[in-house]
Amino acid sequence: MTRKAQLKVDLDAKLADDFAAAVTSAQTSESEVLREMVQDYVERQKVDSGYRQFLEAKVARGREDVAAGEVVAADDAERMFAERRDLALKASRS
Repeated sequence: MTRKAQLKVDLDAKLADDFAAAVTSAQTSESEVLREMVQDYVERQKVDSGYRQFLEAKVARGREDVAAGEVVAADDAERMFAERRDLALKASRS
């Protein structure tokens, strides 16, 4: 069974008038527009939550690597990849 709920939104008068005019010109209802906006927001939050969890796990793994001493300093990484780029460039010219 679908549960119905009401939502009260406080808007300033001009925004409320502009919203009502936009809804009228779109030949829809305020309820339908708000329902779609709420659904879109809920879906975005689900996606954002999934990404946040992914990112937190990635940060946790990085912290574990740092704690275990399994890191490469930024300068060393840049030097290593500069050497790789030079080798690749030389190989492409051969």
